[in-house]
Amino acid sequence: MNLIRLSDLSAREKGTLVRIDATEGMLALMEMGCIVGETIEVRQVAPLGDPMAVSTGGHVVALRREQAEQMWVKPH
Repeated sequence: MNLIRLSDLSAREKGTLVRIDATEGMLALMEMGCIVGETIEVRQVAPLGDPMAVSTGGHVVALRREQAEQMWVKPH
């Protein structure tokens, strides 16, 4: 399976969330709609790459680069 970090996707790219490596803050990510198996789309990326707006589970949330680096997706 070809997995990449969510932080490596560009704006308007999608993928299926496969794994979250974060132990701290994992519950917060899940409460925001970042659930393994869901499609996640990068909506916007700030000019310096942090933060990024993503859409998943019917919500748009802002993630720090540090959080996105701990999330693995299978690109669509």
